[in-house]
Order: sequence, then C-alpha cells, then structure tokens
Amino acid sequence: MGVAGKKGAKERALRGRSRGSTSAVVAHRHMLALAYWFGLVGTLAFAAVYGLHSWARYQEENHARLALMAAMIAAATREGLNGQAARLTFLAEQLRALHPLRHRRRAGRLLRRYQRASPDITGVAVVGPGGRIVASAQGTGQSPLRGSHLPAGLWADWRKSLKTDGLSVSRPLYDPKTRQWLVGFGYTVWRAAGAARYMIFETMDFWTFDHALVRLPLIRGLAVGLLRNDYYLQAREPIPRGGLRGIMERPQAGILARTLITDGGRSAGFFMGLVNADDQYRIGAYERVAGYPLVAFADMARRQIIVAWWREQVEIPLGFLLIALLFSAVAYRRIEVLTRRWEQEKERQKSVLRSLAVHDPLTGLLNRAGLVPLLKRALERARRYEWFVVVGFLDVNDFKTINDQHGHAAGDAVLRELAMRLKRAMRSTDRVVRLGGDEFVFVMEGVRAKEDLQTV
Repeated sequence: MGVAGKKGAKERALRGRSRGSTSAVVAHRHMLALAYWFGLVGTLAFAAVYGLHSWARYQEENHARLALMAAMIAAATREGLNGQAARLTFLAEQLRALHPLRHRRRAGRLLRRYQRASPDITGVAVVGPGGRIVASAQGTGQSPLRGSHLPAGLWADWRKSLKTDGLSVSRPLYDPKTRQWLVGFGYTVWRAAGAARYMIFETMDFWTFDHALVRLPLIRGLAVGLLRNDYYLQAREPIPRGGLRGIMERPQAGILARTLITDGGRSAGFFMGLVNADDQYRIGAYERVAGYPLVAFADMARRQIIVAWWREQVEIPLGFLLIALLFSAVAYRRIEVLTRRWEQEKERQKSVLRSLAVHDPLTGLLNRAGLVPLLKRALERARRYEWFVVVGFLDVNDFKTINDQHGHAAGDAVLRELAMRLKRAMRSTDRVVRLGGDEFVFVMEGVRAKEDLQTV
C-alpha cells in the first residue's frame, strides 16, 4: 500500500472513531435525560402514594378522635341524667309519704327546700294528670311553673311522658312568658293500679343544661351536641349564628338524622355529609346514650380537616419535595449545559487535530497529507469542467546556509515570509502547499490552455 493509501485508511479510521464517539455522547445524553425524567416521575408517583396513604391514615385518626369525643359526651350525659334521675327519685319517695295531692302546703315546703338545694333548676312542681299544678317552687327570676296549670306548650309536650317510666327529658322549649329556652325533667309517680298519679316536673335553663358541653375541651371547628330520637336537637355547641330558634323548633333532616334512620339501631357509628345546623359538609361520629332517647355526636367541617391534614402531614414534606425537585432540575440543567460545552470543546479539539493533520503548523499551509485530497478534488473538477490542473514545485536556494549562519529561528521566519508572499502572489482559487523543509508545491486550477500559464 502506498503512502496515500495508508493516509486514507488512517483518515477513515479517524472518521469511524469520531462517529463512534459522537454516538456514545448522544447515548450518554439520552441516558442522562432518561434517568432524570424517570427520577422525576418516580418522585411524583411516590408523593401521590404518600399523599393518599397519609390522607387515609389521617382520616382514621380523625375518626378515632371524633368517636372518642362522642363516647365522652354520651358517658357524661348519661352520668348527669342518672344523677338527675336519682335526685327526682329521692324527691318522689319523700312526696309519697306526704300525699301531695291532699297536703299541698306540706308538698310546697318540701319542694322549696328541694329547690334551694338545687340552684341549677329554675323551678320544680307536682303536676296532676290533667296538667294542674298541685304544688310548686321557683328559683330567682321568672318561671313557667307559676299559676294553676302548666303552659299549654309545655303540657302538650309533657303529656306523652305520663306513660314513661323513669326520668323523661323534654326537648328545649321556648317559653314566651319568661322568654327563656327551657329543658324539662319529669318523673311519673304511679298508682297501685298502674295509672299515673302525678308527675314531678322541674325545669332548667337551656344554657345551664348546655354548659356541660361548653366545659368540654373542644378544639376549634369541632361541633358537639345531643340529638333526640325524634330528631330534635337537645343541645349543641357552638350555637349556630342563626340562634336557637332556627335549629330547635323543627326536627333535623341532615346527614346525622338520615344516618340514624338507616343504621338499624347501632349503638355507634360515623356520618359524613351536609349538616342542617350550619349548612356545612361535616364528618362526624355518634354514640347513643344508654338508657335515654338521646344520641351524642361530635363532628368537624371537612374543609377544616383537609386544612389540618395539609398543615400537619403535607406542608413540610411538600416543601422539601419542591426544594429537591428544584435542586434536581437546576442540577440536571447544569449538567446538560456542561455536557454540551464538553461536546463542543471536544468537537473543536477534533477540528483542531484534523486541521493539524493536514496543515503545516509553521506556515499554516497545507502539508504533505493535505496535498493528496487537494489534488483529488482538483482533478475531479478538471474532468468536470475540462480545464488543466497545473502543479508546480519550488524550493529555497541555500536555505541551509541561512539556518547555519543565522539560526533556525531566522530560517523559520524566512519560511513564514515566503509562504505569505506566495499566498499573496497566487490567485484566490490557487493553493500553496509546504511539502517539508524549504520545499513548496502550488496547485493552480482553471487553466484553459497552456498559453495561459505565462499570464498566471
């Protein structure tokens, strides 16, 4: 194989390695991008799974807290009503010995002593089966138990209680005379034949009855209360903005009432939906008060639960996640920029190396390796356009004397000056090549006839 063949093989090998290196760089960039996007999608998927799991766990914890609060209210209510029942039972035993229907004055004195010992009640009375007040005692202020008969509204509600054993609890009723909301407690005393003999009736201000709920350690946004089996509200904290009349005078038809209708008499459970008391979508738990027609409940607005979950479970991890994603995006972008710069620098170095391979570093002219492809292209153009290619050889006489007398630096300066003058003397389409030492070759194209050589 000749010199030109060896150089051509070397150039083909160099181009092959360049293409292989470029392919490797492209593959590296693709792998880098794939790794980044895979990490990003994986991180977002993990965040979604974490969010769903965290929300489910937070809902379970919130249900447990609400159930505990409802159970606590139910237990406290049962204990309070049992105490009220014990107190009225004790009073009933004392009245039996007095025969209050025949000894009204003695019964009145007993009731006054009872009322003074029970400052939380507004009044107490012995009421006959027809609603006639046999004897009564009132606390400070106004009381609906003054006069000879119970007010029509109270008696209409309490007439049903004459058929009930044990303690009866009325729903909160508004007394227009006293302009108070009252809660009544009744205890029926029976005849031996099984008929109602009379009822011991006492009233309590609604706010006194509701005060037990106020004393509970309520967190912000939590609503607690008691709902009767006839779906009237017995108590609720906090009181809605519309006041008591908006929620106490009609049976409830919200999600809790509908849940109690369809729960099959379960002792406890959960509900979720729109609550009529404040027209909010709430999540809550309920528990029936054992021995009494009441249901204790505790609920919270779903919006507040979501906000609390966000602040407690999501806000801080999400902040770290966003910081990590931002950092990874900046790092990826920086790596991509550096990779592109590295590729550009590598291409520049390859270009420089390719240029050095075919150019003379001293004069900047093509060297012996660059002459072969130059001649090939020139001959191809000559065949295409049917002109001559003129190749000339030139060397410097006594160049060795210059090096010996003035040094190699002077010789290099002579060669550079000669190369510059040759380039200026030649046409723009002509090329000058340094073969080596003081030997130069010039290639001229576009010569149509030999006669034109003299002009060139």
